[in-house]
Amino acid sequence: FLRLFEDRYEIESPVTALSNIKTFLGEYLIQEFNHKDFCSRAGLASEKIIDDDELWQKFADDHLAQHLAVAATLMLRIAMTIAKAFHLQAEDWRDVNQACGKAVRSLPACYKLQRKLPGALNDARALRFLPMPTVDGGEDLNPWKSEVGKELFERAHNVDWNTIEALTISDSKPSCCFSGKFTITEVVASDEFTSVHLAALEEGDPPGAFPTRRLKKGEPILWEVDSSFGKTLEAGFLIDADWYQMESQVCFISALMTVTPSWVS
Repeated sequence: FLRLFEDRYEIESPVTALSNIKTFLGEYLIQEFNHKDFCSRAGLASEKIIDDDELWQKFADDHLAQHLAVAATLMLRIAMTIAKAFHLQAEDWRDVNQACGKAVRSLPACYKLQRKLPGALNDARALRFLPMPTVDGGEDLNPWKSEVGKELFERAHNVDWNTIEALTISDSKPSCCFSGKFTITEVVASDEFTSVHLAALEEGDPPGAFPTRRLKKGEPILWEVDSSFGKTLEAGFLIDADWYQMESQVCFISALMTVTPSWVS
């Protein structure tokens, strides 16, 4: 992890090291870090595990949190060493100290969300309402239009298509779209789906295809995701994405950019 940190941010001094710790933890390790490649290079997993998707997934599920905790602990040790060497006051590096402590819990969750969101429910809604290319070799693979598409969707998301149809039976086409970064204010999990309440932080360039909605800072939206995300999403996490809002006021994501902990900002 130390080599990754030094190479990624060209660390040449204690100042650049301390100023990049939060970014390394909250951005690089979530968005860019390749866990499989890291384990292979470090000899943490055998070739048999690396080359077998099923074995690798089990290994990753068992060890990801531990490996990311090592990274957070290392960054804390670096920060403490710098603070001691330069006689820094506690308030001078409090944000870094707190980030290292919170990273142990939030990094594994954000890492997984970055790779699994937006999930089956959002993908199904996007395929239903947005102009997306779904024809391959002359055959339409949109699950809303073909049996083959349904089978591919079920296999990709490990979900029964009948469940998706039941959850979306009252859906209507989007009334508007927008893009931006939002903070999660509340997560309400249920057996069918998870309702996520968010508040706008920053506005981005709208994705188009439907009228643009302009959002003010703090303005709320409601987002629905698969029930499986109910235990992973947390209040304070930041979601940057392209969004579409249906007439029911429920939103879905068409393209996810980043998932980050609150302490990154």
